[in-house]
Amino acid sequence: MPLRRAVGTVPAPAVRLDAVEKHVTKVRTRALAFARALRKPPFHPETVHRLRTHLRRLQAYAEFLQRPRIAARLADCVSWLSDLRTLYVFQQFLRRRGASVPDRSRMDVAVRDEEWAVARAGYPEIIRTRLAGLSVTRMRRPAAFLAERFATLSRDRAVRLDTALRGLSPEATRKELHRLRLLIKSLRYQAEIALEAGRGDPRMVAALKRLQRTLGDYCDRDQFLRLARKLDLACRNEVKKEYRRYRQRARAAVRKLGPPQSSLIALR
Repeated sequence: MPLRRAVGTVPAPAVRLDAVEKHVTKVRTRALAFARALRKPPFHPETVHRLRTHLRRLQAYAEFLQRPRIAARLADCVSWLSDLRTLYVFQQFLRRRGASVPDRSRMDVAVRDEEWAVARAGYPEIIRTRLAGLSVTRMRRPAAFLAERFATLSRDRAVRLDTALRGLSPEATRKELHRLRLLIKSLRYQAEIALEAGRGDPRMVAALKRLQRTLGDYCDRDQFLRLARKLDLACRNEVKKEYRRYRQRARAAVRKLGPPQSSLIALR
């Protein structure tokens, strides 16, 4: 969906706060279940992926409630599993592409080493402890605060997106696209919270999700290329070509958003 300037206003529906807390409580419960499944290597890649996704959603909720300390602690939990998640994805990529046996063997060793590094650091246990101590009710804000946050969410989203777009280079760099991807991910999860509350637009959520996927595909290829070089894989030249294709797609997707015009722009 293209970016359009917001026009007019419509009466806001009632905020379903109970539905929001019920949704977030379910996310926390699932995150804790996934964290408990990470006892010792080998881990299941899908479990790690789902745990990170649910942690991200909880982080977005904490940011929405303006609970920065909680959000930062959840962000740490996500980062501890980031390298492992990248290795899993690259491992599957090599298998699908029919990479050589030596390349796949080196990748398998790298995955096992990172799994044990995560286990030795005690990250799964720390994550479980943090999730167990995370109380959705204790994070609660007054109804008036939440109503105001929901009322200004669209405008705040526009301002943050506008600021990010204004800061991009003509040919967006790797770091810029990575930061934009993280922003889009946060905006998407907060938009999903708004849907649970009876606010928001599912079309906008879908648009954010598509852009997140495009930027994520590029960021993955960037990490693949770094790993291929680090591990001296024979397929690194092939990975480099694919990286360039996905970089073009990511830059094109960002350009389609159009030049930032004001802090009132919004995804529609």
